Amino acid sequence: MTAPEFPFAMLAAWHRLGESQLDTLRWLLERQPAPATDLPVRDAAHAVLIYFDRSAAVHHRDEEDDLFPALVESLAAADPVCVRELVAAATAGHRAIESAWQALRPPLDALSRGAAAALGAAAVGRLVQHCRENFRLEDRELLPMAERLLDDAGLARLRERISARHA
Repeated sequence: MTAPEFPFAMLAAWHRLGESQLDTLRWLLERQPAPATDLPVRDAAHAVLIYFDRSAAVHHRDEEDDLFPALVESLAAADPVCVRELVAAATAGHRAIESAWQALRPPLDALSRGAAAALGAAAVGRLVQHCRENFRLEDRELLPMAERLLDDAGLARLRERISARHA
């Protein structure tokens, strides 16, 4: 990734990876009940666990600890009310995703170990809805706004912090 694309393209790529994991969740839901010996089900459940336990958690830190504050700081001389509202909505979206994930984690963990478990269509639906709403807000509003508003110094700090977290 070239310097101007990083970190925004990387942050958007995490959303695409998340969409892939949502597809995997729907695939798992269609295969229930799956026998404990079904290796593709076990592997798919494990991949979803890794994404939400590790990748999504780090991605939320990238945004909440670095991107969102940099975006708000970039508007220090202007009226940042709109940006603060978008940041608050995205942060609330992260909490909703995390809450919906906690309802799905135990059955996915069981499936990844080959144990019988039911995901629940409503629980999968809630996670999918929260993720899609959050991805849409960030992809259409926050990331383009950050690309326009962050100055070179703010962008350099953002790159440095995100790179350090992913090193």
